[in-house]
Amino acid sequence: MKTTAIVKLTKFLNIFITTNILIFNCNAALATEKLPISATPYTVLDAKGKASATNARCVAITDSGLTWELKTDDGSVHDKDNVYRWGGIGAEKTGTIFFDDWNSLLNAANKEKICGFDDWRVPTIEELKTLVTNTAMKPTINPEIFQLTLAVPYWSVSTYQNYPEHAQTVDFATGASNYYNGFRGDRLPLRLVRSNKK
Repeated sequence: MKTTAIVKLTKFLNIFITTNILIFNCNAALATEKLPISATPYTVLDAKGKASATNARCVAITDSGLTWELKTDDGSVHDKDNVYRWGGIGAEKTGTIFFDDWNSLLNAANKEKICGFDDWRVPTIEELKTLVTNTAMKPTINPEIFQLTLAVPYWSVSTYQNYPEHAQTVDFATGASNYYNGFRGDRLPLRLVRSNKK
């Protein structure tokens, strides 16, 4: 009788130890597994368009097929605090209220060929919405890549036909895309974009 109890206890201990070793090994493998660099959707580029971890000027995103201007905090034309009334090159032609404020940024970016490109433009609302990554954060954007994003609405070129005095925005305080906080005379920031394919 004692022998049977010992045999059962031995079997139980063997199963318990084996199971826990497998769980430990599995967890250890997960804890040390790292994604290869090529798996990241972001490629940070310097002013000449070379992949670089320093002096970042723009970022190419594989998932969306878009490259985005990265803002500065140096008082230049690319400064994060620059704001614009709606309208200019690329603006959708709906309604009657137009300004040309953002042309200064657009023309300067294309003239200097930031990141080696001269086809920068103001994004559509659908393109701008791809930057919203997590509505629990403020701003609602990848904070490691887009460090100088303000938690406010940003312009798109897209209009809203039912309210022709407005244009569509993405509010990076909430992640919402709206037309009502985009009266065309408001001064809001924007971020330039280009397609990864020419």
